[in-house]
Amino acid sequence: MSIAKELELDRPMSDVRHELVLNVVRTANLLALKAGTLFRQYDLTEAQFNVLFSLKYKERDWTQSDLGKRLVVTRASITSVLDKLESKGLVRRSAVTGNRRIYHVCLTEKGLSLVNEVEPTYRENIYNVCKNLNDELCHVLIGHLESMRQEIEELA
Repeated sequence: MSIAKELELDRPMSDVRHELVLNVVRTANLLALKAGTLFRQYDLTEAQFNVLFSLKYKERDWTQSDLGKRLVVTRASITSVLDKLESKGLVRRSAVTGNRRIYHVCLTEKGLSLVNEVEPTYRENIYNVCKNLNDELCHVLIGHLESMRQEIEELA
């Protein structure tokens, strides 16, 4: 369905670039809504799942700051998410020797177990959403979205 019909616009959009951006934003919002529904079944938010998922695949020690950069969130936001995850016993923060202000973050066994439980359904949903896109087209779309993000970064 076209974005104009989906948004119940009275007439078709005349600016294809605006239409493209609205499509990207609408698609991202719908993905977030559906993901939120999935994660709520496991008493998680999307941000909490993203932290758990990221920590599962890290190969070296990460600080809270490292995690925040990877998830593109503020220091206050990552602290809040980690506080919640820690209170649930899903992550552990440990002090870095020689610096009392920096903490490494890692999954607990409970956190790893939970992300392992959620991940198959999460991936199945992603594959279903993208079932009409072959690998080549996925790579093309990724390239275009990366270019768009670069242009956004370069805006004043």
